[in-house]
Amino acid sequence: MDWVTIGRSAFTVMCFTFFILVLFIAYSRRSKNRYDEAANVPFLDDDKVQEVDNHESASNGAKQ
Repeated sequence: MDWVTIGRSAFTVMCFTFFILVLFIAYSRRSKNRYDEAANVPFLDDDKVQEVDNHESASNGAKQ
């Protein structure tokens, strides 16, 4: 085996190890709460947006 083949093999093993590490971090129990919070972020201010829409008149020319 020459050095190029050894280098390519080592790079492949390092990339696979990094991939497994990322999967482990993403699916660990400690990360679950953080991902659950991030999943609910779009719904946090939903009530405030509806209140503003109900109290304002149609300013874009639409009929009510």
